[in-house]
Amino acid sequence: MQNVALSGTAYQSSTNKSAEKAIDGNKNTEFSSNTCSLTNEEADPWWKVDLGKTFRIHSVIITSSNMIKYNLNGTEVWIDKSDPKEDSTRCGTISSFPESQSWYLPCDNVRGQFVRLKLNGVRNLSLCEVKVYTTDYDYPLPNVAVKGQAVQSSTLYPAGAHRAIDGRRDTYYTESSCSHTEEETAPWWRVDLGQTFVVSEVKVTNRGDCCPERLDGAQIRIGDSLHNNGNDNPRCASITHIPLGNTFSFTCESGKMEGRYVNLVLPGHKKILTLCEVEVYAKPAVAPRRNIAKRKEAQQSSQWEADGTPAGAYKAVNNCNRQTFGEYCCICTEEEWGPWWRVDLGAMYRVSAIAIYNRKDCCSEYITGAKIRIGKSLRHEDNPVCATIHSADLQQAFYCFEMEGQYVSLNIPKKTNLTICGVEVFGSQVEPEQAPDPPPLPSHHFPNVTAQIGGRTVWLVGGRLCWSDALLYCRHHYWDLLSIHSQDEQTEVERLIRNTSLYPLSDHVWLGLRREVMGMKWFWMSGEAVTFDSWKEFPPLFPNPCGGMDREPSLWSPLPCGEHNNFLCQSAPAQTTTKVYYSSNKDPVP
Repeated sequence: MQNVALSGTAYQSSTNKSAEKAIDGNKNTEFSSNTCSLTNEEADPWWKVDLGKTFRIHSVIITSSNMIKYNLNGTEVWIDKSDPKEDSTRCGTISSFPESQSWYLPCDNVRGQFVRLKLNGVRNLSLCEVKVYTTDYDYPLPNVAVKGQAVQSSTLYPAGAHRAIDGRRDTYYTESSCSHTEEETAPWWRVDLGQTFVVSEVKVTNRGDCCPERLDGAQIRIGDSLHNNGNDNPRCASITHIPLGNTFSFTCESGKMEGRYVNLVLPGHKKILTLCEVEVYAKPAVAPRRNIAKRKEAQQSSQWEADGTPAGAYKAVNNCNRQTFGEYCCICTEEEWGPWWRVDLGAMYRVSAIAIYNRKDCCSEYITGAKIRIGKSLRHEDNPVCATIHSADLQQAFYCFEMEGQYVSLNIPKKTNLTICGVEVFGSQVEPEQAPDPPPLPSHHFPNVTAQIGGRTVWLVGGRLCWSDALLYCRHHYWDLLSIHSQDEQTEVERLIRNTSLYPLSDHVWLGLRREVMGMKWFWMSGEAVTFDSWKEFPPLFPNPCGGMDREPSLWSPLPCGEHNNFLCQSAPAQTTTKVYYSSNKDPVP
């Protein structure tokens, strides 16, 4: 998708700094750099861009300045038609808009020539950049019901609710593709779509071998509530009559009705509800999305530095805002086979869109052919593709249909360099599933000796367990496996081990150290950062993933997790952190 605002003409309600600065292609957020527009302080200030002709507006990306007093809280985005007599369409409202931030707002391919931003009240309106992305066609909407979960008020066995979302419009009951309730009062059927969607159309297929009148008077209801089994949600439509074996379509609120649950309910006594297929054509309901990649940890396959100019991976997410290599704002790999760049978002996100900024001083072709991937794996080739970059345009955006993942990567599957001058990822965090309770542990205590170290009680435990069992033992009886944060604490632990009355100790003692899977980063299971280390030697690439301390000398080593060693437990620190979740399918050895 291309940013058509770059060739537009900008206007605003009054001028302190030119309206054109918001469409100059420079998203620098430093207000003092004179790259942001600004109105005077006035009632209900506005800014708009004339795109020159009517487009289908897919989305808008807005960048705010670093000036708190010019915040954009409450920004309304409107799409105006070329004919002023036609009604405008609100694309959305961004209620909270922090400084120096970019937000993505989907506009559902609304047709219009003008994009207008306004604030309510007596304020200034300042914009560092407004990008408008358009599309030449409407994406065909999927039938999201086929991935849903269906239930109904009762079942005439074996005609379960799931038959109505099996993707088949077979209309004869004997073909095992129609749902069927018992005869009852107000029977109902419901599909849970899994999340809130904007529903454009519902298609209902009636039975074709008999009884078409049974569906007369059924109501289609859509919403997010399960009160009264979802039958109190807003009404989309009522079915007057669907002839034998026919499929009828119903449009809800001009294709803008939102909800997670789609119900069909048949009011009245002694009713039977039979459905041979229910199709729900919709897209996810997407609220404004912030840039979740800003200053996150990034890596790349190699680093090419011309004349000492650093080109590290972090530059693509550092909000540098200048698209020239010499200004230290772009990444570049060596010429190699399959160069890649990756950002770790730090958690699972649903990604709505990605904006890519290319180099403009030269070598813009070093991005063509790059595949944008999103997923859970550190191996980019294992993650699904959001889009492929086919052009060397300076600014491009790609819609990713709420793909889920922690890692966003770009890689070119050929021998070349890869250059990027900016990546913005717009999305929302996926709520983590609630972790199950860890398995119950025996109440037996091993013998131990204690010491006060770093404001915590530390136990050197006389029993020998593998690393995972030692962790669960500490969490059951104390708080966690020990974490060490300074040389003073390291010295105290060495003293505890050296002077212990427990004998004999194993050659190694477990700590709460763990390495990331397929990574080199070590972390404490207590949730605290590794700010100090005392490795015997720096761990090799992909060493054993569990960390312990050698008995003599008392230095850290990566060890096989299955070793049975003594271990160190600790009480909770003064400032308790959120421990890293860990579970096991067995009880530790008592």
